Amino acid sequence: MRRLVFIVLMLFVVSNLIMCTNIFETKEKELSVINIPNEDYKLRVVYIPSNSIIQSSIQIRKFQGDNKTEQLLQDYERYNYVDTLYLLNDTTFLIVLKDTVSYLGNKADTMIIKLK
Repeated sequence: MRRLVFIVLMLFVVSNLIMCTNIFETKEKELSVINIPNEDYKLRVVYIPSNSIIQSSIQIRKFQGDNKTEQLLQDYERYNYVDTLYLLNDTTFLIVLKDTVSYLGNKADTMIIKLK
């Protein structure tokens, strides 16, 4: 009988913890929106924080003016900081990323994305 009461109590506690805290939820944060000259789309730079099942990442997304349809251009996992970002020209985008929590140090990585 004690064992049954203990199991029921543990199930109640675990279910309340799961319902009260959403450990799998990720709340993305928009870092920047870049207008592309002479084009009908923009770039969105988004930070996705880590949680219990995914690592933090920086995403580069392309979207039209209606803001409803987005196309993922690049997903850089394990990065959590944008140091620099700018357009080199109308077809090339440069972004410098860092992972500030890595045991490898605070080294910057430069990424170049072809837009066309």
